[in-house]
Amino acid sequence: MKKFRNVLAVMLAIAMVLTVGCSAKTNAPDSGTDTPKEVKDTIIIAQGADAKSLDPYGTTDSPAGRVASCIFDTLVTRDDEGNVAPGLAESWEIVDDTTYIFHLRKGVKFHNGEEFKASDVAFSFSQIAQSPHAESIRATIDFEKSKVIDDYTFEMKMTEPFGPILNHLGHVVMSIVNEKAYTEAGDKVGQNPVGTGPYKFVSWTTGDRIDLIANEDYWGNKPKIKNVVFRSIPEIASRSIEVETGGIDVSIDVQASELSRLESNKDVKVFRRQASRINFLCFNCKKAPFDNIKVRQAINMAINKEAIFNVVYQGVGSIASAPMSSVVWSFNDKLAPHEYNIEKAKALLAEAGYPNGLEITISCDQNQERLDTAEMAQAQLSEIGVKANIETLERGAFIDKVIGGNLEMFGLGWTSDTGDPDYSLYASFHSSMHGAGGNMSFYTNKKVDELLQLGRSSTDPEVRKNAYFEAQEIVWEEVPCVFLQCPEEVVVYNANIQGFGVYDDGQLKIEDFYF
Repeated sequence: MKKFRNVLAVMLAIAMVLTVGCSAKTNAPDSGTDTPKEVKDTIIIAQGADAKSLDPYGTTDSPAGRVASCIFDTLVTRDDEGNVAPGLAESWEIVDDTTYIFHLRKGVKFHNGEEFKASDVAFSFSQIAQSPHAESIRATIDFEKSKVIDDYTFEMKMTEPFGPILNHLGHVVMSIVNEKAYTEAGDKVGQNPVGTGPYKFVSWTTGDRIDLIANEDYWGNKPKIKNVVFRSIPEIASRSIEVETGGIDVSIDVQASELSRLESNKDVKVFRRQASRINFLCFNCKKAPFDNIKVRQAINMAINKEAIFNVVYQGVGSIASAPMSSVVWSFNDKLAPHEYNIEKAKALLAEAGYPNGLEITISCDQNQERLDTAEMAQAQLSEIGVKANIETLERGAFIDKVIGGNLEMFGLGWTSDTGDPDYSLYASFHSSMHGAGGNMSFYTNKKVDELLQLGRSSTDPEVRKNAYFEAQEIVWEEVPCVFLQCPEEVVVYNANIQGFGVYDDGQLKIEDFYF
């Protein structure tokens, strides 16, 4: 996911007194003499959960992706406007609809000192071919026919045309790894990542923190901050307090109810932008009672999205009005809003065979907004005779159960990391993507499958748009999820941080930060 970086000036720093162990002493000239001064050379970033694995092919979990995107590079990236830009491939040729030739950068080093070559791309592709998490991203790449031409040239073949392939190649699950390091790590590869990115892995205290250090040999924009620490702080309110008091420097996501206070605090700054993400309560469509469309429609009709939007999300972002975010190309803006109607919901539930209601379980990780949403849904569903029990799970265990199809109904979200509707819709709703592929609702509809296949195989923008519009109509009607909110990306950070920025895919431009 890394973006194309032009080489800029080296690290800038100012002398200052630091707290919470985030400083290191260096010698700097002062009035003609060398006097020890303290320079802040560590940035602490807090997110809501620990990484699940740092093997880029082992998960598509957001906390892991944020860390992995610092460690690994991809063949291509996207610039600030969302356009495809060079990454480890400095240029490429599209020979025809199924043939791409990538010209690789020379002199790039992996963190273990090995030189980056086309053989590493070939090895990485062999791992991507086997990863269930990469299934929707790799799309129609023909791994058997893709090949090394020479040390710095790689030919990628496709079994059939795939319009958004260049966008997809910038996803972190398409990262390029070093064959020697990856092979030697064996089953510990998720704890020993070796890439070519701006930061190198140092250590990982599970459930607490991951430490990285600047890659001094980085081929692109040299990192300005020496050390990066990713801390796991599940409580959103705690992250906000820590960034205000200086315990951390950056907080990923904050509660909407805290925004006004944070925006008035001169010691911090708040970054806000409409995200390519959508939040929802997901049904497991392969499990009773949610294999019954009328049950899903009844529950969807009994959940007051406007109330949840105003109370839980404090009106930040927008109420979901389609199965994907409005910032993703080919978003269907013609769909009628879902009706909130208790009496109709009761009637639908009776038609489904549950005139006296039923009992379900809503599962969540430790995300406070999702817990608050579950509690509001619990109260609302009681009005139609549905008793909803709430189960809270540790993030890693929660994701495992989601992927395994072991939950009934659960709160989660999906981000269109590639900026293309294929990743928003194919991954989430095509029947071949059940579980690890991204279809967490285990939803199946033959017509939707056909439309999503057409959308990805065509290179005609109008054909793709029409296919995605129709697919969204069907998904919206059959409600594999209760679509709730399209959020904003909200990041709160220390006001002393300069060079702060967020890439088009939502990743932080950490290598540009300095104090």
